[in-house]
Order: sequence, then structure tokens, then C-alpha cells
Amino acid sequence: MPSVVIDTSISLPATLSPTGVRRRFWVVLALGALSYEVEHGRLELDALTAEAEQEGGGVGGVDNALARLEWASDRRAALLERLPYGTPEDWVAIGSRPLFDEYERKLREIGTKLDPALHEADIPRLRRQLEALCVIPAPLFQEADVPVLTADPKDDPILYTALVAAADLLISGDKHLVPDKQQELWEHDGQTVLALTFETLLADRLDEVDWDQIDGSWLARAYDEPD
Repeated sequence: MPSVVIDTSISLPATLSPTGVRRRFWVVLALGALSYEVEHGRLELDALTAEAEQEGGGVGGVDNALARLEWASDRRAALLERLPYGTPEDWVAIGSRPLFDEYERKLREIGTKLDPALHEADIPRLRRQLEALCVIPAPLFQEADVPVLTADPKDDPILYTALVAAADLLISGDKHLVPDKQQELWEHDGQTVLALTFETLLADRLDEVDWDQIDGSWLARAYDEPD
């Protein structure tokens, strides 16, 4: 299960541009989020059911857990029906409040350059979608506790998210995070993470995916209930 932190240099075009490989990669991450939710939803449901049996009565939360599991399973199935054979189902994204805050800030600053139709009212919805996609939360930390890691203080919380969450990869097009425009191994306090450009990710890790057979509009299947 590859776990990744996605920098805003990737997440903004992925969420605001309806076409392109970044949006198609977002579909793959959405599938991974649903797969993760289904797997962990089953574990949660099993635990609640076992507790109910031990207590000899009902335990609050079982019905809600079952409904959530069925919803996630249905959305996952609807998305899988459209994706080409061999599309990975286990790539998952990691999130943190500083990462979400930076995404929201960039939406307000440069969002209309990628999508002229973007309105202020769209920003909370886009943030919620990003939060839903990032199914693995990084350990909580305060931005004041983030050490100096790069030449740009705005990039430090993103890199720190990847480090403290033990992410496998940090995907970014930012020169401060990937100075050589291919990959960079970062280390801090015993934790390491490999930062890659999006192009390097596709060439080295996802070269077998048939991207031409993935439609970015299918992303809606990850957020909406099937027809």
C-alpha cells in the first residue's frame, strides 16, 4: 500500500483542471481511498459486532458503520467498473491540517488561473473533497513546531507531514522539495521520505497504468452515490 503526500503543485491542477494525467491520477487516489475505507470499515464493523455480542445487546454505531461501509463499497464498485484492468487499487493519500490549509490558501491565490470559473463558494467544497481523499491522517502537530527543512518556509509543513506520517513518497513539482527535478531523499530526526516529481512518479512507479483509458470526470463517482 504506497502512501503518498501530495503537494499543492500537483493537487491544484488535479482538482481544478478537468483533463490531464494529474486529474486521472486523482481518480486512482480516489479509488485507493475507497478501498482503504472499505477495508477499515469492515474491521470497524467486525469490532462493533463482537462488542455487541459480548455485551448481549446493541452497541451504538453498528448501523452507521454498516451504512457507511455499504456506501463506500458501492462507490468503489461504480468506479472500478470504468477503470482499465491493472489500475492500482491501493495507493492512498496522507493529509494534515497544514496541508489542507495550504491547499485552501493556494486556491484563493491562484485558483482562478487554473479555473477561471472558480468562485469563493467552491473553495470549502474542494477542501472537503481533498480531506475525503486523504484517508490517512498524519500525526497532529502545530506549525510552530515544524523545523526549518527547506529554503521555503511554506514548504516545510508539507515535507514535515510526509516525514512524521512515514509516507512512502512526497509528490511535488516544487523546486525546494525536488531540487534536481527528479527526486530527493529527505531525512529528519530518523525519518526519511523520497520526494519525486509527478513525471518521475509516472515513469518509475506507475508506468503500467493505461492513463489514456481513464477519464477525469469519473472522479465524481468517488464522491457521489452510484445511480
